[in-house]
Amino acid sequence: MHAGVNAAGEGPHGRFFAMQQRIFALVIGALAIAAIVLTSLPWAGSGPLGHGLQWNGFGGADYGTIEDPTLPVDEIAAAPLGIFVVIAAVAALLAAIAMAVPALAGPATPLRWVAALFTLVAAAVPITVILSPQVFLGRSFEAVNAREVLSDPHYRDLVRERILEVPTLIALAVVLVVTAAVCVAAAVTAPSRQVTPEILSET
Repeated sequence: MHAGVNAAGEGPHGRFFAMQQRIFALVIGALAIAAIVLTSLPWAGSGPLGHGLQWNGFGGADYGTIEDPTLPVDEIAAAPLGIFVVIAAVAALLAAIAMAVPALAGPATPLRWVAALFTLVAAAVPITVILSPQVFLGRSFEAVNAREVLSDPHYRDLVRERILEVPTLIALAVVLVVTAAVCVAAAVTAPSRQVTPEILSET
């Protein structure tokens, strides 16, 4: 039996490919979880302005140290853009699970590419928030009659520098891009066909 043919079987090449895919699965799973964690963290906050108001990636507002808020939390909620990130992260987790379970080798093939596409598209979310804060905070600022602040170039830069949690957003974008790259690498290096009695009889 030729070891190279048994790409997903018992030969040395098969063991190498299987181990390689498991490593990819672990990395993709860890990155997906990291993306979800970063989404749950504050994406913006008014701490530098002397307040404790924060917004996480799901748009949820938290008054923090403000004891007597003037508006209900749901009225100043930001856009729930983090949902798109979570959808991409779940797709990556499903791909990782399929890659780690031999019985799911068939679905793993398309799931790798789907996860790569979803996470790459989702990487545009934090980048868009950084470039256009109004996409994320427009509803919140409108609730306090300050939406025009986000449309003014001077104040928009101030919002980006003082209110947005840029390091968190950049980290999220990097995590999503790396996840997409790893998914592509896993798809490209995956065995092209599974071992069957017919394949083994060819050797």
